[in-house]
Amino acid sequence: MNKRFPIALLVAVTFVLTGCMNDVSELYEGHAYDTGDFKLNYYSTWDSTLESKIATSGKTYDIPLSKGFQINEDADLEQLWLPEEKYYDVANQKLYSTVADTPHEDAGYGYGPSNNLISIDTAFARGFLSRLYDGRVHCDGITFAQTRVQIDGSGYGTLFPKELNTYTYFAVSLRGADETEARNVDVNINLNVTFYVYDHVNALYVPYLFQMQNYPIMTNSGGKTTIVGFYFSLAMSADLNLLKRASGMSITFELAESYEDYAIDRDDTSGKDHFALMLYEVLLPRSTWN
Repeated sequence: MNKRFPIALLVAVTFVLTGCMNDVSELYEGHAYDTGDFKLNYYSTWDSTLESKIATSGKTYDIPLSKGFQINEDADLEQLWLPEEKYYDVANQKLYSTVADTPHEDAGYGYGPSNNLISIDTAFARGFLSRLYDGRVHCDGITFAQTRVQIDGSGYGTLFPKELNTYTYFAVSLRGADETEARNVDVNINLNVTFYVYDHVNALYVPYLFQMQNYPIMTNSGGKTTIVGFYFSLAMSADLNLLKRASGMSITFELAESYEDYAIDRDDTSGKDHFALMLYEVLLPRSTWN
């Protein structure tokens, strides 16, 4: 599985990706995380304050696909949300696009721009991870980090610019990528999404872990993405209010099945092909922040 993309293909992709590449260059100074070398593009930064003060207490919630959701195309939106939601064109009975980044003629706004965190609160428009809050849930990238944020299994951890006040559901747009020439395959992963609530008495961040188990993720998909997520009320039931004042989050992952040819550790030197997640967008629609 150690075949690499031909140089000619990478050059062609660069021209196709003009729009995406311009966006990337705004934050990836000196081509950081966008080098053309798969192994050099990982972002795995954990906020040092958060990482050093995570409490051992907390709760874990299991989210199998039957309790979460997965959106691969526009039709999947119809199964999840009511017509009165703003990304559904009630008059024409049309779903908004899951891939459109800007307003479009058929049905108003795309799903991402209608729900991104920057439009909810401009505090999310600053810093490297604003890349994950700007509404772009899709890009025509084939490989490397011409897209969003590439992570290995250890993922990243960050503090929010504000505290979470109200929340309805969580979603993340992503795809898988590896070093091979394989195209359009699904890789099953366990996605670990943790929200942290600061305990002022003990000066620690209490973790609330949502384990999204065995979700098939589009991989080497030419930029097509999978949107996965869950409703907090369904996942937490009576615990729903525990996330009030959450001030940070992290995302990590494991392979849900035995993929013997894959390594998800960026430092793995076994000779296996490296598998990464390309994160496009983190969404907390209709949330409010203090």
